[in-house]
Amino acid sequence: LDSASPYLKAHLRSGYVYVLSDWRVAAQANAIEGRGALLDARRVLVDSGWFRLPVDSVALFETNVLRRSGATTALTVMAGVTAAVAGICAASPKTCFGSCPTFYAPDSAGVDRLQAEGFSASIAPALEATDVDMLYHVRPRGRDLTLRVTNEALETHVIRFANLLVTPRPEGGRVFATPEGTFWAATALTPPSRCVAAEGDCLRGVLAADGAERSSLADSTDLAARETIDLEFDRLPPGRSGLVITARQSLMTTFLVYQALAYLGSDAARWLASLETGGPAARDQARGLGRTLGRIEVLVPDSIGGWTPAGSLGETGPLAADTKVVPLPPANGAARRVRLRLTRGLWRLDYAALATLGDSVRPLRIAPARVLRIGRDGAPAEETLFDSTRALVTLPGDAYELVYQLPPRPEGLELFLEARGYYLEWMRREWRAEQNPILALRLAIDPAGALRALAPAYKRVEPEMERLFWSSRYVVH
Repeated sequence: LDSASPYLKAHLRSGYVYVLSDWRVAAQANAIEGRGALLDARRVLVDSGWFRLPVDSVALFETNVLRRSGATTALTVMAGVTAAVAGICAASPKTCFGSCPTFYAPDSAGVDRLQAEGFSASIAPALEATDVDMLYHVRPRGRDLTLRVTNEALETHVIRFANLLVTPRPEGGRVFATPEGTFWAATALTPPSRCVAAEGDCLRGVLAADGAERSSLADSTDLAARETIDLEFDRLPPGRSGLVITARQSLMTTFLVYQALAYLGSDAARWLASLETGGPAARDQARGLGRTLGRIEVLVPDSIGGWTPAGSLGETGPLAADTKVVPLPPANGAARRVRLRLTRGLWRLDYAALATLGDSVRPLRIAPARVLRIGRDGAPAEETLFDSTRALVTLPGDAYELVYQLPPRPEGLELFLEARGYYLEWMRREWRAEQNPILALRLAIDPAGALRALAPAYKRVEPEMERLFWSSRYVVH
Protein backbone atom coordinates (compact mmCIF):
# COMPACT_ATOMS: atom_id res chain seq x y z
CA LEU A 1 0.00 0.00 0.00
CA ASP A 2 1.05 3.56 -0.67
CA SER A 3 1.52 5.01 2.82
CA ALA A 4 0.29 8.40 1.56
CA SER A 5 -3.06 7.08 0.33
CA PRO A 6 -6.16 6.40 2.42
CA TYR A 7 -6.83 2.81 3.33
CA LEU A 8 -8.78 0.90 5.89
CA LYS A 9 -7.75 -2.49 7.22
CA ALA A 10 -10.50 -4.43 8.96
CA HIS A 11 -8.95 -7.15 11.13
CA LEU A 12 -11.49 -9.93 11.73
CA ARG A 13 -11.59 -12.16 14.79
CA SER A 14 -10.83 -15.11 12.52
CA GLY A 15 -7.42 -13.63 11.63
CA TYR A 16 -8.56 -12.62 8.13
CA VAL A 17 -8.22 -8.98 7.11
CA TYR A 18 -10.02 -6.78 4.57
CA VAL A 19 -7.79 -4.12 2.96
CA LEU A 20 -10.14 -1.48 1.54
CA SER A 21 -9.71 1.69 -0.49
CA ASP A 22 -12.51 4.02 -1.57
CA TRP A 23 -14.36 3.03 1.57
CA ARG A 24 -17.19 4.60 3.50
CA VAL A 25 -19.24 4.06 6.63
CA ALA A 26 -22.84 2.94 6.10
CA ALA A 27 -23.87 4.36 9.45
CA GLN A 28 -27.52 3.32 9.50
CA ALA A 29 -26.62 -0.25 8.63
CA ASN A 30 -23.66 -0.20 11.07
CA ALA A 31 -21.47 -1.50 8.27
CA ILE A 32 -18.39 -0.65 6.20
CA GLU A 33 -18.42 -0.63 2.40
CA GLY A 34 -15.43 -0.43 0.10
CA ARG A 35 -13.35 -1.85 -2.69
CA GLY A 36 -10.31 -3.95 -1.93
CA ALA A 37 -9.04 -7.40 -1.05
CA LEU A 38 -9.69 -10.10 1.52
CA LEU A 39 -6.56 -11.84 2.87
CA ASP A 40 -6.44 -14.93 5.06
CA ALA A 41 -4.46 -15.30 8.30
CA ARG A 42 -1.30 -16.02 6.28
CA ARG A 43 -2.00 -12.88 4.20
CA VAL A 44 -2.77 -14.91 1.07
CA LEU A 45 -5.36 -13.34 -1.27
CA VAL A 46 -8.79 -14.94 -0.87
CA ASP A 47 -11.01 -12.55 -2.82
CA SER A 48 -11.14 -9.04 -4.25
CA GLY A 49 -13.88 -6.64 -5.28
CA TRP A 50 -16.57 -4.64 -3.52
CA PHE A 51 -17.26 -5.66 0.08
CA ARG A 52 -19.78 -4.82 2.76
CA LEU A 53 -19.08 -6.03 6.27
CA PRO A 54 -20.84 -5.45 9.62
CA VAL A 55 -18.88 -3.35 12.08
CA ASP A 56 -19.51 -5.84 14.89
CA SER A 57 -17.67 -8.56 12.95
CA VAL A 58 -14.40 -6.59 13.14
CA ALA A 59 -11.90 -6.85 16.01
CA LEU A 60 -9.89 -3.77 15.02
CA PHE A 61 -9.75 -1.15 12.26
CA GLU A 62 -6.44 0.29 11.05
CA THR A 63 -5.94 3.32 8.80
CA ASN A 64 -3.29 5.90 7.87
CA VAL A 65 -5.69 8.77 7.16
CA LEU A 66 -8.45 9.49 9.65
CA ARG A 67 -11.59 11.10 8.27
CA ARG A 68 -12.98 13.05 11.19
CA SER A 69 -16.72 12.48 11.05
CA GLY A 70 -19.30 11.25 13.49
CA ALA A 71 -19.71 7.99 11.65
CA THR A 72 -16.00 7.28 11.39
CA THR A 73 -15.28 8.01 15.03
CA ALA A 74 -17.84 5.41 16.00
CA LEU A 75 -15.33 2.83 14.76
CA THR A 76 -12.52 1.37 16.82
CA VAL A 77 -9.66 2.86 14.82
CA MET A 78 -5.91 2.47 15.16
CA ALA A 79 -4.27 5.11 13.02
CA GLY A 80 -0.79 5.77 11.71
CA VAL A 81 0.95 9.02 12.62
CA THR A 82 3.61 10.80 10.57
CA ALA A 83 6.47 12.88 11.91
CA ALA A 84 4.66 16.07 10.91
CA VAL A 85 1.76 15.21 13.20
CA ALA A 86 3.85 13.80 16.02
CA GLY A 87 6.15 16.84 16.36
CA ILE A 88 8.69 16.22 19.08
CA CYS A 89 7.97 12.49 18.88
CA ALA A 90 9.88 12.38 15.59
CA ALA A 91 13.12 13.19 17.39
CA SER A 92 12.46 10.99 20.43
CA PRO A 93 9.74 8.46 19.57
CA LYS A 94 9.98 6.48 22.84
CA THR A 95 9.23 9.57 24.94
CA CYS A 96 6.01 10.69 23.21
CA PHE A 97 3.13 11.78 25.42
CA GLY A 98 0.67 8.97 25.93
CA SER A 99 -2.52 8.94 27.92
CA CYS A 100 -5.58 6.85 28.42
CA PRO A 101 -8.74 8.94 29.11
CA THR A 102 -7.93 11.73 31.57
CA PHE A 103 -10.56 13.08 33.98
CA TYR A 104 -10.43 16.62 35.40
CA ALA A 105 -12.43 18.34 38.15
CA PRO A 106 -11.92 21.21 40.62
CA ASP A 107 -10.18 20.37 43.90
CA SER A 108 -11.17 21.66 47.34
CA ALA A 109 -9.73 25.09 46.45
CA GLY A 110 -11.68 25.24 43.20
CA VAL A 111 -8.56 24.68 41.06
CA ASP A 112 -9.12 22.47 38.03
CA ARG A 113 -6.75 19.50 38.21
CA LEU A 114 -6.21 16.02 36.86
CA GLN A 115 -8.07 13.63 39.15
CA ALA A 116 -7.93 10.22 37.45
CA GLU A 117 -6.88 8.27 34.36
CA GLY A 118 -9.02 5.41 33.16
CA PHE A 119 -8.12 1.75 32.42
CA SER A 120 -4.45 2.46 31.72
CA ALA A 121 -3.50 -1.18 31.10
CA SER A 122 -6.23 -1.76 28.49
CA ILE A 123 -4.23 -1.21 25.29
CA ALA A 124 -6.43 -3.41 23.06
CA PRO A 125 -10.13 -4.31 22.70
CA ALA A 126 -9.45 -7.77 24.15
CA LEU A 127 -7.90 -6.15 27.25
CA GLU A 128 -10.96 -4.00 28.01
CA ALA A 129 -11.29 -3.61 31.77
CA THR A 130 -13.03 -1.71 34.55
CA ASP A 131 -10.94 0.68 36.61
CA VAL A 132 -11.92 2.30 39.94
CA ASP A 133 -10.03 5.45 41.00
CA MET A 134 -10.51 7.47 44.15
CA LEU A 135 -11.28 11.14 43.45
CA TYR A 136 -9.16 12.03 46.47
CA HIS A 137 -9.07 15.80 45.99
CA VAL A 138 -12.65 16.38 44.77
CA ARG A 139 -14.97 18.18 47.20
CA PRO A 140 -18.47 18.74 45.75
CA ARG A 141 -20.01 22.15 46.44
CA GLY A 142 -23.43 21.34 45.08
CA ARG A 143 -25.49 18.46 43.79
CA ASP A 144 -24.25 18.89 40.21
CA LEU A 145 -20.71 17.63 39.69
CA THR A 146 -18.93 17.97 36.34
CA LEU A 147 -15.99 15.85 35.25
CA ARG A 148 -14.15 16.77 32.06
CA VAL A 149 -12.86 13.76 30.15
CA THR A 150 -10.21 14.43 27.51
CA ASN A 151 -8.14 12.70 24.87
CA GLU A 152 -4.77 14.45 25.02
CA ALA A 153 -2.64 11.97 23.10
CA LEU A 154 -2.28 10.39 19.67
CA GLU A 155 -4.71 7.64 20.56
CA THR A 156 -8.25 6.36 20.08
CA HIS A 157 -10.17 6.03 23.35
CA VAL A 158 -13.22 3.79 23.72
CA ILE A 159 -15.14 4.50 26.94
CA ARG A 160 -17.86 1.98 27.71
CA PHE A 161 -19.07 3.76 30.85
CA ALA A 162 -17.85 6.34 33.37
CA ASN A 163 -19.89 6.16 36.56
CA LEU A 164 -19.45 7.75 39.95
CA LEU A 165 -19.40 5.56 43.04
CA VAL A 166 -20.44 7.62 46.07
CA THR A 167 -20.72 6.87 49.77
CA PRO A 168 -20.88 9.03 52.93
CA ARG A 169 -17.53 9.73 54.58
CA PRO A 170 -17.21 8.81 58.26
CA GLU A 171 -16.82 11.75 60.63
CA GLY A 172 -13.19 12.85 60.59
CA GLY A 173 -12.25 10.11 58.14
CA ARG A 174 -12.31 8.90 54.56
CA VAL A 175 -13.48 5.90 52.56
CA PHE A 176 -10.84 3.86 50.71
CA ALA A 177 -11.07 0.97 48.29
CA THR A 178 -8.87 -2.11 48.33
CA PRO A 179 -7.27 -3.28 45.06
CA GLU A 180 -9.85 -6.08 45.05
CA GLY A 181 -12.76 -3.61 45.13
CA THR A 182 -13.93 -3.64 48.77
CA PHE A 183 -14.69 -0.21 50.24
CA TRP A 184 -13.79 0.52 53.87
CA ALA A 185 -14.70 3.43 56.13
CA ALA A 186 -11.42 4.62 57.65
CA THR A 187 -10.62 6.94 60.56
CA ALA A 188 -7.63 7.93 62.70
CA LEU A 189 -5.25 8.32 59.76
CA THR A 190 -1.73 8.19 61.18
CA PRO A 191 1.38 9.24 59.21
CA PRO A 192 4.64 7.30 59.53
CA SER A 193 7.27 8.53 61.95
CA ARG A 194 10.09 7.21 59.76
CA CYS A 195 10.57 6.32 56.09
CA VAL A 196 13.87 4.78 55.01
CA ALA A 197 14.91 3.76 51.48
CA ALA A 198 18.21 3.30 49.63
CA GLU A 199 18.77 7.06 49.50
CA GLY A 200 18.18 7.40 53.26
CA ASP A 201 15.32 9.40 54.77
CA CYS A 202 12.23 9.56 52.53
CA LEU A 203 9.64 10.81 55.03
CA ARG A 204 8.96 14.15 53.31
CA GLY A 205 7.70 12.40 50.18
CA VAL A 206 4.99 10.35 51.91
CA LEU A 207 3.57 12.62 54.63
CA ALA A 208 0.76 14.11 52.52
CA ALA A 209 -0.88 13.61 49.13
CA ASP A 210 0.58 16.88 47.90
CA GLY A 211 2.57 15.91 44.80
CA ALA A 212 5.93 15.93 46.63
CA GLU A 213 6.57 12.32 45.69
CA ARG A 214 9.27 9.85 46.67
CA SER A 215 10.77 8.23 43.56
CA SER A 216 13.96 6.51 42.42
CA LEU A 217 15.86 5.73 39.23
CA ALA A 218 15.71 2.41 37.41
CA ASP A 219 18.46 -0.17 37.70
CA SER A 220 21.05 0.08 34.93
CA THR A 221 21.16 -3.67 34.18
CA ASP A 222 17.66 -4.96 34.98
CA LEU A 223 14.44 -2.94 34.74
CA ALA A 224 12.74 -5.46 37.06
CA ALA A 225 15.28 -5.02 39.91
CA ARG A 226 13.55 -4.44 43.25
CA GLU A 227 14.10 -2.03 46.11
CA THR A 228 12.56 -1.70 49.58
CA ILE A 229 11.07 1.15 51.59
CA ASP A 230 10.68 0.70 55.35
CA LEU A 231 7.92 2.60 57.15
CA GLU A 232 7.69 2.85 60.93
CA PHE A 233 4.72 4.11 62.93
CA ASP A 234 5.30 5.07 66.58
CA ARG A 235 1.58 5.43 67.14
CA LEU A 236 -0.88 2.73 66.16
CA PRO A 237 -4.47 3.71 65.37
CA PRO A 238 -6.98 1.74 67.44
CA GLY A 239 -8.73 -1.35 66.10
CA ARG A 240 -8.06 -3.10 62.83
CA SER A 241 -5.48 -1.31 60.69
CA GLY A 242 -5.01 -0.76 57.00
CA LEU A 243 -2.12 0.79 55.09
CA VAL A 244 -3.21 3.65 52.83
CA ILE A 245 -0.94 4.37 49.84
CA THR A 246 -1.19 7.05 47.15
CA ALA A 247 1.02 6.29 44.14
CA ARG A 248 1.41 6.39 40.40
CA GLN A 249 3.87 4.88 37.96
CA SER A 250 6.87 6.49 36.31
CA LEU A 251 7.26 6.59 32.53
CA MET A 252 8.97 3.19 32.42
CA THR A 253 5.79 1.39 31.36
CA THR A 254 5.16 4.03 28.67
CA PHE A 255 8.63 3.38 27.25
CA LEU A 256 8.05 -0.39 27.30
CA VAL A 257 4.66 -0.19 25.57
CA TYR A 258 6.15 2.00 22.85
CA GLN A 259 9.09 -0.37 22.47
CA ALA A 260 6.75 -3.35 22.13
CA LEU A 261 4.76 -1.55 19.41
CA ALA A 262 8.01 -0.63 17.65
CA TYR A 263 9.13 -4.26 17.63
CA LEU A 264 5.72 -5.28 16.25
CA GLY A 265 5.89 -2.54 13.60
CA SER A 266 3.46 -3.09 10.74
CA ASP A 267 2.12 -6.19 12.52
CA ALA A 268 1.00 -4.23 15.61
CA ALA A 269 -2.67 -3.99 14.62
CA ARG A 270 -2.69 -7.65 13.59
CA TRP A 271 -1.24 -8.66 16.96
CA LEU A 272 -3.71 -6.53 18.93
CA ALA A 273 -6.60 -8.02 16.99
CA SER A 274 -5.27 -11.55 17.58
CA LEU A 275 -5.67 -11.12 21.34
CA GLU A 276 -9.41 -11.46 20.72
CA THR A 277 -9.10 -14.82 18.96
CA GLY A 278 -6.22 -16.18 21.04
CA GLY A 279 -8.42 -16.54 24.11
CA PRO A 280 -7.36 -16.24 27.76
CA ALA A 281 -3.89 -17.69 27.09
CA ALA A 282 -3.02 -14.94 24.60
CA ARG A 283 -4.32 -12.21 26.89
CA ASP A 284 -2.45 -13.68 29.85
CA GLN A 285 0.77 -13.70 27.82
CA ALA A 286 0.21 -10.07 26.84
CA ARG A 287 0.13 -9.16 30.54
CA GLY A 288 3.41 -10.96 31.26
CA LEU A 289 5.58 -7.84 31.12
CA GLY A 290 3.39 -6.10 33.68
CA ARG A 291 3.46 -9.11 35.99
CA THR A 292 7.25 -9.23 35.81
CA LEU A 293 7.51 -5.54 36.73
CA GLY A 294 5.12 -6.21 39.60
CA ARG A 295 3.07 -4.08 41.94
CA ILE A 296 3.90 -2.47 45.27
CA GLU A 297 4.12 -5.37 47.72
CA VAL A 298 3.13 -4.69 51.33
CA LEU A 299 5.04 -6.80 53.89
CA VAL A 300 4.77 -7.04 57.68
CA PRO A 301 7.13 -8.69 60.20
CA ASP A 302 6.65 -12.40 60.82
CA SER A 303 7.36 -14.34 64.03
CA ILE A 304 10.91 -15.39 63.08
CA GLY A 305 12.45 -12.05 62.19
CA GLY A 306 11.53 -12.00 58.52
CA TRP A 307 8.76 -10.47 56.45
CA THR A 308 5.46 -11.89 55.25
CA PRO A 309 3.14 -10.53 52.51
CA ALA A 310 -0.01 -8.67 53.55
CA GLY A 311 -1.13 -7.65 50.07
CA SER A 312 -0.15 -5.54 47.08
CA LEU A 313 -1.40 -2.51 45.19
CA GLY A 314 -0.56 -0.27 42.27
CA GLU A 315 -2.22 0.54 38.96
CA THR A 316 -0.72 1.07 35.52
CA GLY A 317 -0.39 4.71 34.50
CA PRO A 318 2.02 7.65 34.96
CA LEU A 319 -0.41 10.59 35.00
CA ALA A 320 -2.79 10.54 37.97
CA ALA A 321 -1.99 9.08 41.38
CA ASP A 322 -4.54 6.69 42.88
CA THR A 323 -5.17 5.87 46.53
CA LYS A 324 -5.86 2.37 47.83
CA VAL A 325 -5.88 0.61 51.21
CA VAL A 326 -4.40 -2.78 52.11
CA PRO A 327 -5.86 -4.33 55.31
CA LEU A 328 -3.11 -5.52 57.68
CA PRO A 329 -2.97 -8.36 60.20
CA PRO A 330 -2.86 -7.42 63.91
CA ALA A 331 0.43 -5.88 65.06
CA ASN A 332 2.57 -7.12 67.93
CA GLY A 333 3.61 -4.32 70.28
CA ALA A 334 2.96 -0.62 70.47
CA ALA A 335 4.73 0.27 67.21
CA ARG A 336 4.25 -0.99 63.70
CA ARG A 337 6.71 -1.64 60.91
CA VAL A 338 5.71 -2.06 57.28
CA ARG A 339 8.00 -2.80 54.36
CA LEU A 340 7.21 -1.94 50.74
CA ARG A 341 8.95 -3.95 48.03
CA LEU A 342 8.72 -2.48 44.54
CA THR A 343 10.54 -2.20 41.21
CA ARG A 344 13.23 0.46 41.18
CA GLY A 345 12.32 3.51 39.14
CA LEU A 346 8.77 2.32 38.45
CA TRP A 347 6.72 3.88 41.27
CA ARG A 348 6.20 7.37 42.68
CA LEU A 349 4.84 7.37 46.23
CA ASP A 350 2.95 10.46 47.37
CA TYR A 351 1.29 9.38 50.64
CA ALA A 352 1.42 6.62 53.23
CA ALA A 353 -0.61 6.29 56.42
CA LEU A 354 -2.11 3.76 58.79
CA ALA A 355 -5.85 3.99 59.37
CA THR A 356 -8.45 2.33 61.55
CA LEU A 357 -10.78 0.31 59.34
CA GLY A 358 -14.43 0.36 60.33
CA ASP A 359 -17.25 -1.26 58.42
CA SER A 360 -17.14 -2.13 54.76
CA VAL A 361 -19.55 0.00 52.74
CA ARG A 362 -21.38 -0.40 49.45
CA PRO A 363 -21.28 2.79 47.35
CA LEU A 364 -24.13 4.11 45.24
CA ARG A 365 -23.48 3.99 41.49
CA ILE A 366 -24.42 7.13 39.52
CA ALA A 367 -24.30 7.39 35.71
CA PRO A 368 -23.89 10.80 34.04
CA ALA A 369 -27.11 12.77 33.75
CA ARG A 370 -25.70 14.64 30.74
CA VAL A 371 -22.77 14.12 28.36
CA LEU A 372 -21.80 17.26 26.42
CA ARG A 373 -19.12 17.70 23.79
CA ILE A 374 -16.78 20.63 24.47
CA GLY A 375 -16.08 22.89 21.50
CA ARG A 376 -19.03 21.75 19.42
CA ASP A 377 -21.63 24.18 20.79
CA GLY A 378 -22.19 21.86 23.73
CA ALA A 379 -23.63 19.19 21.44
CA PRO A 380 -25.12 16.38 23.54
CA ALA A 381 -23.73 12.88 23.25
CA GLU A 382 -26.25 11.23 25.52
CA GLU A 383 -26.59 8.15 23.38
CA THR A 384 -23.20 7.14 24.77
CA LEU A 385 -22.22 6.11 28.32
CA PHE A 386 -25.79 4.98 28.99
CA ASP A 387 -25.96 2.00 26.65
CA SER A 388 -22.93 -0.33 26.87
CA THR A 389 -23.30 -1.14 23.17
CA ARG A 390 -22.80 2.57 22.28
CA ALA A 391 -19.40 3.47 23.65
CA LEU A 392 -18.01 7.00 23.64
CA VAL A 393 -15.13 6.99 21.11
CA THR A 394 -12.73 9.94 21.24
CA LEU A 395 -9.86 11.09 19.03
CA PRO A 396 -6.94 13.46 19.81
CA GLY A 397 -8.22 16.80 21.06
CA ASP A 398 -11.72 15.60 21.95
CA ALA A 399 -13.16 16.66 25.30
CA TYR A 400 -16.52 16.03 26.96
CA GLU A 401 -18.25 17.23 30.08
CA LEU A 402 -19.88 14.50 32.17
CA VAL A 403 -22.48 16.00 34.50
CA TYR A 404 -23.60 13.94 37.51
CA GLN A 405 -26.43 14.60 39.96
CA LEU A 406 -25.33 13.77 43.49
CA PRO A 407 -27.51 12.79 46.46
CA PRO A 408 -28.38 15.34 49.18
CA ARG A 409 -25.54 16.65 51.38
CA PRO A 410 -22.92 16.13 48.68
CA GLU A 411 -20.22 17.87 50.73
CA GLY A 412 -20.06 14.77 52.97
CA LEU A 413 -19.60 12.25 50.16
CA GLU A 414 -16.55 10.24 49.16
CA LEU A 415 -16.31 9.94 45.38
CA PHE A 416 -14.79 7.30 43.13
CA LEU A 417 -14.71 7.04 39.35
CA GLU A 418 -15.64 3.68 37.84
CA ALA A 419 -14.65 3.65 34.16
CA ARG A 420 -14.58 0.80 31.66
CA GLY A 421 -13.05 0.67 28.19
CA TYR A 422 -9.78 0.45 26.30
CA TYR A 423 -7.56 2.60 24.10
CA LEU A 424 -5.33 2.25 21.04
CA GLU A 425 -1.98 3.91 20.50
CA TRP A 426 -1.53 5.41 17.04
CA MET A 427 1.53 4.00 15.29
CA ARG A 428 4.44 6.40 14.77
CA ARG A 429 6.38 6.12 11.53
CA GLU A 430 9.62 6.15 13.53
CA TRP A 431 8.59 3.03 15.45
CA ARG A 432 8.26 0.97 12.29
CA ALA A 433 12.00 1.30 11.63
CA GLU A 434 12.61 -0.96 14.64
CA GLN A 435 10.29 -3.78 13.57
CA ASN A 436 11.79 -7.02 14.87
CA PRO A 437 9.52 -10.10 15.27
CA ILE A 438 12.15 -11.99 17.29
CA LEU A 439 12.49 -9.25 19.90
CA ALA A 440 8.71 -8.81 19.98
CA LEU A 441 8.36 -12.52 20.72
CA ARG A 442 10.96 -12.27 23.47
CA LEU A 443 8.90 -9.61 25.24
CA ALA A 444 6.02 -12.10 25.34
CA ILE A 445 7.78 -15.36 26.23
CA ASP A 446 10.77 -14.08 28.24
CA PRO A 447 9.78 -10.75 29.80
CA ALA A 448 12.45 -11.00 32.50
CA GLY A 449 15.19 -11.37 29.90
CA ALA A 450 13.70 -8.59 27.79
CA LEU A 451 13.71 -6.21 30.77
CA ARG A 452 17.39 -6.89 31.30
CA ALA A 453 18.15 -6.35 27.62
CA LEU A 454 16.20 -3.07 27.47
CA ALA A 455 17.74 -1.54 30.59
CA PRO A 456 20.56 0.33 28.76
CA ALA A 457 18.14 1.82 26.21
CA TYR A 458 15.79 3.04 28.93
CA LYS A 459 18.61 4.48 31.02
CA ARG A 460 19.71 6.57 28.02
CA VAL A 461 16.34 8.35 27.86
CA GLU A 462 15.38 8.26 31.56
CA PRO A 463 16.97 11.63 32.54
CA GLU A 464 15.08 13.57 29.86
CA MET A 465 11.98 11.43 29.50
CA GLU A 466 9.76 13.46 31.83
CA ARG A 467 10.47 16.75 30.03
CA LEU A 468 10.10 15.28 26.55
CA PHE A 469 6.94 13.41 27.50
CA TRP A 470 5.05 16.48 28.66
CA SER A 471 6.39 18.74 25.90
CA SER A 472 4.96 16.36 23.27
CA ARG A 473 1.45 16.50 24.71
CA TYR A 474 -0.95 16.60 21.77
CA VAL A 475 -3.40 19.11 23.26
CA VAL A 476 -3.83 20.94 26.53
CA HIS A 477 -7.44 21.68 27.48
